[in-house]
Amino acid sequence: MKIRPVVVAEVIFLSFVFFLANIRSTIFWSLYPPLDTISAPAWRETLLWLITLFLMYYLLTKHDLSQSYLGAWRRQPLLIAFVLFSLVSIFWSTSWIVTLHRFLAFAFGTAMAVYLGVRYSLHQFLRMLTLLGAIVLATSYVMALFVPALGADINYNGAWRGIFWHKNQLGNILPIFTLVFMMYFFSPDICGRFFEKTAVVLLYILSLAAVFLSHSASGYLLVFIIHVVFGAAFLWLKFRHLLRLSHYYLALALTVIVIAVALLNLDFVFGLVNREASLTGRIPMWGILFREVFPFHPWLGQGFGTIWADLSFRLSMRDAAGWSSPVMIGDNGFIDILLNLGIVGLALFLLYYLRAWVVSVRYFLREPRLESFFPFIFLIYTFFANLTYSLFMEMEIFVWILLVALAVFSSCRLKKDGA
Repeated sequence: MKIRPVVVAEVIFLSFVFFLANIRSTIFWSLYPPLDTISAPAWRETLLWLITLFLMYYLLTKHDLSQSYLGAWRRQPLLIAFVLFSLVSIFWSTSWIVTLHRFLAFAFGTAMAVYLGVRYSLHQFLRMLTLLGAIVLATSYVMALFVPALGADINYNGAWRGIFWHKNQLGNILPIFTLVFMMYFFSPDICGRFFEKTAVVLLYILSLAAVFLSHSASGYLLVFIIHVVFGAAFLWLKFRHLLRLSHYYLALALTVIVIAVALLNLDFVFGLVNREASLTGRIPMWGILFREVFPFHPWLGQGFGTIWADLSFRLSMRDAAGWSSPVMIGDNGFIDILLNLGIVGLALFLLYYLRAWVVSVRYFLREPRLESFFPFIFLIYTFFANLTYSLFMEMEIFVWILLVALAVFSSCRLKKDGA
């Protein structure tokens, strides 16, 4: 069978996108690569993004998607505003070279996320993520079992970190793939495919085991939340024809009560995962950021991607917070956006984020299938994951790319259906 060049280009393109989206969070790269010369690793990374951009242009023309792609961008004014604001922050950035490098990766990744949302169906997207999850799990197990000096973190009693720089990165990313495996298993498109379903079940079990071995409390909670919401979606699809408005009000009231009880008993809740209500020192550290860092650049921030790129700042935060090692990130995606882009940047992000929530809800209401819940449940994941970690755009842009791609997909599907 003859392999078409466009198929080869598609495979290379997808490999580059997901590799580059995660590269800075792996043990094979640096969170803050050098930028001092044109041949520095950071600029080689940018060159790979440029190559990937040319591949995307080639695919757009071959698939005759140029008009659809531009149309998708025209329906994303808030996304455009946020991306442009990130670019113009170079004019007041505390390090323009850092902002330039980080923005280029962010902009290229966003452009490719829009392509993913336009090009693929939700089932195709889940299939790609299933394959990616298999690769991440396989390499992480190899690293943890056969190269433990790299794949296990000796600073945390051998907790697994796999191919990632930190155990919390592994613990917070894998719940995405746990959700993907569940969604893919119940997809009607693989009904009757025994070996494929068996492989997905195995991947699901391995993902849960890896999260457990990461000793990441946030990973445990994310897995729990995802399963609860997934189960609720499954039951709603089965029994929605029996539900009345009063049932929804009751469910909302119970949810509010559970959240209130949890907030009033944080010591007990975090004790269940062997953690303290201070979130392992995060809350005191956030207090220092709000008291001593945020007031200097409240409206516009310090420039996209700059806040944690400064080694002296990371060391000073270590000393101020009383940590044993440098503070590498703000451990909260929303706070890191606020510090980098100020109140204005965070407001633009939240407006786009809210719009993504709206279209995801409209999408699963329009097409009430289990797969249709994926964008919505993924957004629930992004909210809780970024409360105790920074997964929007600080270290990697994998989560950001998925967020944009799913929002574009939902929006395009609603437009196609006339909703």
